[in-house]
Amino acid sequence: MKTTPNKIFASSTGISILLVVVVVVVVTASFWAFREIETAAEARKHTFISINRANILLSELKDAETGQRGYTLTGDEAFLEPYLSVRDNVNRHLKQLRQPDLSSAAQKHLDALMPLIDGKIAELTKVIELRRNNKMNAALEIVSSKEGKQLMDSIRAEMHSFIQIQEVALTQDEAKFQSNMLRLFTIIVSATVFTLLFAFWFAYLIYQQTQQRLKNIVHLETRHLLEIQQETNKQLASAKSAAEK
Repeated sequence: MKTTPNKIFASSTGISILLVVVVVVVVTASFWAFREIETAAEARKHTFISINRANILLSELKDAETGQRGYTLTGDEAFLEPYLSVRDNVNRHLKQLRQPDLSSAAQKHLDALMPLIDGKIAELTKVIELRRNNKMNAALEIVSSKEGKQLMDSIRAEMHSFIQIQEVALTQDEAKFQSNMLRLFTIIVSATVFTLLFAFWFAYLIYQQTQQRLKNIVHLETRHLLEIQQETNKQLASAKSAAEK
C-alpha cells in the first residue's frame, strides 16, 4: 500500500499538533512543580530557622540564670552580660518565632511561654537588684526558694514541646520537597522520552518520504525506458516489413 504525500502531510500535521499540546502541558506542569518546590523549600527554611531560634533563646535563658547566680555570689558585673542580652532581646526572639504559617499547636506553646519568660526575667532582675543594694540574704533567699528553677523547668518543657512540633513540621516539609523534586524529575524524563520518540518518528517520516520519492523516480524512469523500447520495437517491425516487400 502506497503512502501518498497527502497522507504523510496529514500525519505530520496531526503529530505536530500533538507535540504542541504536549509541550504546553509539560511547560505548565513544570512551572507548577517549580512553584511547589519553591514553596516547600521556603517552608523548610522557615521551620529550620524557627527551631534554631528556639534553641538559641533557651540557651540564652540558661546562660542568664547561670550569670545571675555568679553575680549574686561574686558581685562581678561581667556575669550579667548574658542576663542583659536576653532581657533586651527576648521580645525580638519571641516575635521572630511567631511565623505566619505556624501551626495552632506550636502557637499554643508560644502563648504559654510568654508569661513564663516574663516571670523568669522578673525573677532574675529582682535578685540582681537586691544584690546591687547589698541585700545579699534576701537575694540568696529568692535563689534558694526554687521559684526560678520551677520557672526555668516550665520554660524548658514548653520550649521542647514547641521544638518537637517544629521538627515534625520540618520532616513534613522535607517529604513534600522531595516529592515535588521527584514529580519534576518525572516530568523532565517523560518530556525527554517523548521528544526522542518524536525525533525518531520524524526521522522515519523523512526516510519514508525519501524512499517513496526514489520509488517514484525509478517508476518514471522504468516507464520511460519501456516507452522507448516499445517505440524501438515498432520501428524495427516497420523496417522488417518494408524489407520483406
